[in-house]
Amino acid sequence: MKLFKGLASPRAGGTRRGARAMGIAAVAVLALSACSAGGGDSSGDSAGGKLTFSNWQFLEDGKGPILWDAVKDYTGPDGNVSLTKIEIPFANYADKLSTELGAGGGPDVMVLQDSQFASLADAGVLEPLDDISKELGDSLNGTNKAGFFQDKQFGFNWERPTYNTVIYNKDLFAELGLKVPTTFEEFLTTAKTIKEKRGIAGWAGRHQTAEIDGWTLEMANWVYGFGGGLSDGKALTIDAPANVKAVEAFLETFKSGVAPIGDDASTFRAKFGQGQVGMLFENSGVATTLTSNPKNAINGQNLGAAPLPMANAGSNSQLIIAVNAASKHKAAAKDFVRWVLSEKGQTALRAGLGASAMATDVKPDPEFLKANPWATQFLEAAKTSRSTLVEGFETESKVIWREFLTAVEDLRVNGGDVAAKLAGVQKALEAELG
Repeated sequence: MKLFKGLASPRAGGTRRGARAMGIAAVAVLALSACSAGGGDSSGDSAGGKLTFSNWQFLEDGKGPILWDAVKDYTGPDGNVSLTKIEIPFANYADKLSTELGAGGGPDVMVLQDSQFASLADAGVLEPLDDISKELGDSLNGTNKAGFFQDKQFGFNWERPTYNTVIYNKDLFAELGLKVPTTFEEFLTTAKTIKEKRGIAGWAGRHQTAEIDGWTLEMANWVYGFGGGLSDGKALTIDAPANVKAVEAFLETFKSGVAPIGDDASTFRAKFGQGQVGMLFENSGVATTLTSNPKNAINGQNLGAAPLPMANAGSNSQLIIAVNAASKHKAAAKDFVRWVLSEKGQTALRAGLGASAMATDVKPDPEFLKANPWATQFLEAAKTSRSTLVEGFETESKVIWREFLTAVEDLRVNGGDVAAKLAGVQKALEAELG
């Protein structure tokens, strides 16, 4: 088995930073234990047997059952494979997987967010998949570049849900005579009107480090939307003027009272589905989940979707399918990935992935688009949305975003000067990352 290389990143001082990004305690000891146990020995590799497949989406209402139905009957090229789903809640998905993989265990195949993917690929616990990339060639689209790390293909696009959109309750907007906002000022005015006239939240969003991974995706909408970014590709730009404006606007939104404080994503999404929140900055996967649930007041016809009410495009959540390098069934796991990327697999999965960009250019079913006209906006938004990985600091992205969001949370709770606070974060990260 390949050792964890001290979890070093390509940049100086990577051992300490990589360990933070992976979130594994005493990982070197765990890795050595896995090697002693022969966890990564490919001599026992099997092309058949029971494959475990991990994805937090299996727990999502509406969407989860559709995705599992799309893959559950997979039996492999020789009909000797069975698939078992591993359900881990999103809130602790990354930490649990990192710990399991660090110990030489974990699922055979897994869906990962791009930030965790970069750290795991850097740590050597993901199986290279260059052979699959060469086999499939031009059938794959450009989204699969996200699975390329340090000259090797370690994964492929499972789904690219685009956050680059505001979703809204069309019935509510019609009732109140509201227009879809196109600027931040219009957005805040609209949210206030909803709050004042209906007594419900005008908008809701993540705002606590307890949901650090999800908040990263949402906060990137604000940062990118205001023309900012956390690096210029070579150096960190935490305290850039555009970032300061983005944070000030975010804080102003919560200070105005239009957004609930304390609600986590599950809570405010459920409220939106029941018509108790006016707007969200959301991704295509959530839109699919909301409109797939027949119990919701929101459905495919009354869910509105439009570009973010900001000057620039927002973020996307890149989900990558990868194979465990320590799997005892790597051949079968890679065959499953091949199937996922095939026309048959992509077509089967498209029903559950709705308006998200996929590994190939398989189009949504025309009936789906007719039933869900909001989907067109997300398909268009995917062309301009950006990853939350910090350019030039990919394996340190989680550390950088954590420090940035910790500062934003402190400002929301305790107040203070945004420019000075971000300047402090800039200085601290420069000292830490070198």
